[in-house]
Amino acid sequence: MKLILTSQSGEYDITQLITSMTWSGDINQVARKLEFGIVVSPTDPYIPKVYIGLGNKLRFYDNSGKELFRGTVFFKEKSYHGSEMKVTAYDNLIYLTKSKMSRNFKKIMPETITQQVCSMLGVTPGSLASTGVPVDFIASAITGYDIIMSAYTRAAWKNGKAYFAIMQQGKFNVMEKGQNIVDATLDSTVNIMDSNYSETIESMVNQFQITDENGNTLKYYSDDSLIKPYGMIQDVMQKEQGKDPVAAAKNSIKGVERKASLQCLGDESCIAGYGVKVKEAYTGLTGLFWIDSDSHTFQEGQHTMQLTLNFINTMDAKE
Repeated sequence: MKLILTSQSGEYDITQLITSMTWSGDINQVARKLEFGIVVSPTDPYIPKVYIGLGNKLRFYDNSGKELFRGTVFFKEKSYHGSEMKVTAYDNLIYLTKSKMSRNFKKIMPETITQQVCSMLGVTPGSLASTGVPVDFIASAITGYDIIMSAYTRAAWKNGKAYFAIMQQGKFNVMEKGQNIVDATLDSTVNIMDSNYSETIESMVNQFQITDENGNTLKYYSDDSLIKPYGMIQDVMQKEQGKDPVAAAKNSIKGVERKASLQCLGDESCIAGYGVKVKEAYTGLTGLFWIDSDSHTFQEGQHTMQLTLNFINTMDAKE
C-alpha cells in the first residue's frame, strides 16, 4: 500500500508515517472516504515533519500500484499532547453532494444531464451508463448528485434497471448495478471471520395512494403479497406530468429488507455498489449479494474489511 500527499510544496510518500487507515464507501452516502492517523512531532528529529493542510490532495494505491482513492483533505485534528494527527479525505464526488443548483430538464437523457451537471460543478465525467430513456423534471435548489440520480431514477422506472455512482481515477462514473461482480468468493472456511444476518419491515411500504396535484385520489396501487402477512403500510404518490404513476408506485414498493454483515480478510475489489459471491455455512448465506457499504481497515500490516450486504439489487433512488 502507498499513500501520496500532494501539497503546494510538493509530493510526499507518507506511507511509513501512517498508524492506521480506513477506506470506506456507501451506496447512499456516495463519496468514498479515507481516514487515517499519522505520526507527528514538533520535537522528535527522527520523525519527518510533514504538513497536511485542508484542500491538500491524497492518492492511495494498492500493492500492485492500482489507484484505489483520489481525494481532498476535508478535516484534520490533533490534540496538544498527542503524537498523532487524525485526517479525513473524500473523493471528488463530495463536490456533487455538497453543491446545489436549479434547472429545468425537458426530454434529456440522464447521461446528458450528468455531463451538464459535472461541467457546471467542475467535476470530470467518465463512463456514464446509457439508458435510452429521455426524462423531464424540474430541479430546484438540490445537489448535483441528487439531480443526476433523479434523472437515472426516472429512467429506472421505465427500464427496470438500477444504477450507482462512483469516482474512479478522478472521474465521475454512473454504472448499471449488476454488471460489476467481484472476482472472488467470500467463504466461511477461507476468508470470512464473522457474520451477522438481519431482516426488518420497518421501512416497508406496500400500498400507494396516487393523487392529482390537488390531492384528489386517482387510484391505489398495492402489493397484496406484502399486505396479507404484514399489514397495510401506505404512502402517497402525486402524479407528475410525463410520469407513469403506476410504474413509479410499483418500483417504489418496499418489502422485507434482508441484510447481512460480514467481517472478512481484506479484498480491495469489494466496494459498495458491486456484487459479491458468498458461501457462509453458519447463517446459510449462499449466492450473489450486493454490497451496500464497505469499510476497509489497514493496520500493522493487516487488511480486514466490514461489508454490509443486501439481498436485493437496489439503487439510491431520488424523486
